[in-house]
Amino acid sequence: MTITFQDGELRQLLREHGQSTQPELVANRCDQTLIYPDWLGTGYKRDIDLPSGIDLTLHRYHLHSDLVQVCSAEQGDCFEFVFSLTTQLQYNESAVFGDRRAHLLGPEGQDSRWREFAKQDYLAVDIHLDPPLMRALLESHSPKLPKTLQKILAGECDLPLIESIAIAPEMQTALWQILQCPYQGLTQTLYLEAKSLELIALFLDAIDDGTAAKPILQRDDLDRIHQARQILQSDLQAPPSLIDLARQVGLNDRKLKEGFRQVFDTTVFGYLTQQRMEKACQLLGQQRSVAAVAAAVGYASPTAFSGAFRRRFGVTPKVYQMGQRFGA
Repeated sequence: MTITFQDGELRQLLREHGQSTQPELVANRCDQTLIYPDWLGTGYKRDIDLPSGIDLTLHRYHLHSDLVQVCSAEQGDCFEFVFSLTTQLQYNESAVFGDRRAHLLGPEGQDSRWREFAKQDYLAVDIHLDPPLMRALLESHSPKLPKTLQKILAGECDLPLIESIAIAPEMQTALWQILQCPYQGLTQTLYLEAKSLELIALFLDAIDDGTAAKPILQRDDLDRIHQARQILQSDLQAPPSLIDLARQVGLNDRKLKEGFRQVFDTTVFGYLTQQRMEKACQLLGQQRSVAAVAAAVGYASPTAFSGAFRRRFGVTPKVYQMGQRFGA
């Protein structure tokens, strides 16, 4: 079953849903959380309009049915950076974007269709900028930008721009810091603006550096690398060593290391750490003790876990947990 919404209908539905919060003006910004009705899914969208003109949408939801949103040309009037952490999207019935990918969309000038698939956790951050703000931010860097983006910024074409890149580890860190932001009031506003600009800079830098050709992996090797990821996901407490993991999937350790980085844009250890941190956030949100969470995600001591968590998110597990408890 597929549910289709036309321009703005989904947001209107969520706003009318009884559990959605009213817009709140905090530190000169508007902040509204929109809860999904039970028949459509679980979770929420959170819209944050920052004083600088940057608009954020934080997505955390799970759909019961496939959902299609049809947007007319008039609706697509801004630049949008889409950072998808755990989901796949289909654009205009053709391009399919995988998880852990970042995309840049320009003012469309034409109708578009986005399909979101059911029975997957949708976790993403969108950053919206209107064209004048985008031009102001990038004016001094224009010669280094991709040609299509240069033409759109100059008003020479109105075709949609779709740049898709893998989300690098430093992007993942900034994204999780936005999603788990522990601050309130003015501090939160400044923090979110700074992290949004950091993500935009990292994205544009990755586009600039992303021209080098990468070796093509054989299908069998690609399957083995995905199998290695599944093995890591299945046992965060006591994962195999790199050598043992390579043996389990039938690759030598060098090919596994190089292939894993090429496919997932991170190291095997980096991916394991990220998965542990994501699981830790879930358990801390359930108000488990720091010691219990540390053991559950494979750290030898709460101290080692706390240090890794702080390096990832910029706050201690206890501070993060207090923010979840009090709705920060």
